[in-house]
Amino acid sequence: MSRPEPTPEAVEVGRVIRAWRKRRGISMASLAAGSGLSQPFLSQLERGLATPSLSSIYRIAEALDVTPGTFLRPPDRPGAVSHESDPQVIRVSEAAGQVARVLIPGGRSGLMEAYEHHFEPGRGERGWFEHPGEDFLYVLEGEVVLEVEGEEPLTLRAGQSAHHRGDVPHRCRLPGPSAAAARTLLVTANG
Repeated sequence: MSRPEPTPEAVEVGRVIRAWRKRRGISMASLAAGSGLSQPFLSQLERGLATPSLSSIYRIAEALDVTPGTFLRPPDRPGAVSHESDPQVIRVSEAAGQVARVLIPGGRSGLMEAYEHHFEPGRGERGWFEHPGEDFLYVLEGEVVLEVEGEEPLTLRAGQSAHHRGDVPHRCRLPGPSAAAARTLLVTANG
């Protein structure tokens, strides 16, 4: 069975990851250890044969001491806000088929990122996630449950919002297997 051709986006993301790894003088084995990702997976990423999920991008960025937005668009693309008609879409985690549209990938100022998350029933639940900064979550459509470690789960409906620390493990999920699809806006402040 032949492998699908690498997409230009996957090739570019892999090129940027490799360039930063080399710039930092870190071996692939060290990056694997620091990010908790396997060396074969990182090798595929660098060669453009795989596209990382948002959670993998955060883990790689932390291990390389750069902002996650560094890998979400080429750093030399002008403008702080994307005016593209078709923003980048990325999986949220390797395990789940849930996706996010990258609205503001950070990287330039490192102060803010924004994502439109799509939750589809039957696409798997997102794992727990933690990162520097603070999150503001606004529900655009449907209903989601926000879970923050150490706190009671919070059910949010369209038009409702929540704010929480990013460095505490958290996740957002549909309220149950028969729940309707939902869409949220997530803004992360890193400053």
